[in-house]
Amino acid sequence: MDQKQSFNLSADFLGGFTSIFMKLVLIIIVVYLLILILNFLRDKFINQEATKKQDDISDLLIILNKLFYVSGFGFVIANIIQFLFSQIPDRHSNMASMNFRGEWEYLTFGIIIIFIGVGFKVGNKMLKKNKAE
Repeated sequence: MDQKQSFNLSADFLGGFTSIFMKLVLIIIVVYLLILILNFLRDKFINQEATKKQDDISDLLIILNKLFYVSGFGFVIANIIQFLFSQIPDRHSNMASMNFRGEWEYLTFGIIIIFIGVGFKVGNKMLKKNKAE
């Protein structure tokens, strides 16, 4: 980073991929909530016969769990591949130097969202356990 350059808080976090992921998660949650509201209104006003209560929040936790697992491992693997490709020497340099200082932000973001996915899985198990009691 240039010494004269200031830290820009409005800059795109990690090149945009994480912001795309967070927008995707937000869109999934909003669409799921809209579907829940529409189902509630349908059951309340149109379909007034007694039906079995579904675990709607459990389905959302399962969807988010799988999304966070797959995305987390995707960020981790992509960061490792990016690191390996950055270690390929140029045609102009005689020697390859192994430099471990680099862009590891995607790796840490991937590990964080993997643990959030684990949290969703544990939350789903606790929800099922409390439902059984």
